[in-house]
Amino acid sequence: MRHPPPDVSPALCYGRTDLALDRTRFDATLASMRSRLASLLGVRAPVVLHSSPLQRARHAADALALTFGLPVREDARLAEMDFGAWEMQPWDDIARHDLDAWARDVAGFRPPGGESARDVVLRMDAWMRTLGDAACAPGDVHVVVAHAGPIRLHTATALGLPMTACLSWTLDFGGLCHLRLADDGQVRLVRWNG
Repeated sequence: MRHPPPDVSPALCYGRTDLALDRTRFDATLASMRSRLASLLGVRAPVVLHSSPLQRARHAADALALTFGLPVREDARLAEMDFGAWEMQPWDDIARHDLDAWARDVAGFRPPGGESARDVVLRMDAWMRTLGDAACAPGDVHVVVAHAGPIRLHTATALGLPMTACLSWTLDFGGLCHLRLADDGQVRLVRWNG
């Protein structure tokens, strides 16, 4: 699930910056997240709730975890992309040639001091492998509260698509992406922005 809206201007580039939540929209977004999860889960319950350490995700994860009586497993690999020197800079102030270089190589370009989409994919894949190494029973439900970029990138690679295939897909604040690991080992997309 994507976290609730942060308290930041959309004119600023932000990723790994630990932004506070927009308190005016938190309660409504959290209610929507709970409703989406209830619709998805039916009588099932998650076995664990994972979260990015950034407060815009962690606060929502903590609130959802209370609903299910679960602890939250925080993992830095679930954090948003690090834009390095671009963090908290107005998009209009970032050099046009840098933005063009990023557009030409979305997967490999790194903002100065930041990380590339490929870096995000590698850390998300490493996180996913730790789940595979854990004692997970068939049918276990894991709920993750994270960020749009890593969710999109992970979805693409989990489905065997080019890593940039899902970057244009809309994912609302509080939106849900439901991936299912089938018995044959293949990942299937069940719901997007549900």
